[in-house]
Amino acid sequence: MDFNAAMRKTSSILFTLPLILSACFSAGPSASPSAAVTPTVTQQPAVTATIVLPTPSSPGDTITWKSLQASLGRLEITQEYETEYGSTRIPPAGQKFLWVEVHLKNTGQIELQVPAAEHFSVLYAAIELKPAYGHRKDYADYTTLGPVLFPDHEQDAWLRFDIPLTADLKELRFVFLPESAQVGTSFDSPEYPYSRDKPTFVWNCTP
Repeated sequence: MDFNAAMRKTSSILFTLPLILSACFSAGPSASPSAAVTPTVTQQPAVTATIVLPTPSSPGDTITWKSLQASLGRLEITQEYETEYGSTRIPPAGQKFLWVEVHLKNTGQIELQVPAAEHFSVLYAAIELKPAYGHRKDYADYTTLGPVLFPDHEQDAWLRFDIPLTADLKELRFVFLPESAQVGTSFDSPEYPYSRDKPTFVWNCTP
């Protein structure tokens, strides 16, 4: 074989090789645009804003909301009590009675609406407790107060709460919410979420 024939054969091989390789790759499965991997976006859980409750006052300390003065008076814990109707009431299983004396005074010049009982709460850890039926003998029950408080007039009355047997007074907080019926609790105790625009007054239950 002469030199020119050898060169032609070599050129033919070099020309054919890319075509063969191209055909091999083309025969394989093609990637579909729809099969492209889409990055997974993980949504972060919503963060619940929490606001530390105001620094608690002590029993006997007076707070003022508009022209209404309120203070926390005596506190008592009982395992049972006699009602004003002569019957004896015992607490639900695993609980005991907490009695809270509330003092209200109208320091303004016009009548004030007496806050309903649901505007008061007791906080125990992450639990918010609301008042229950009371009417204890020889104790003025808060629910029997009249609807209005006249100027320069004051009243004392008692609220009843059912608290866990394990609860101690030093672990409790008494709360007055003049424009709301619930603090709203979270597991981030002692932080509780509540509206920034709602006044909240807090007392310790021990001096």
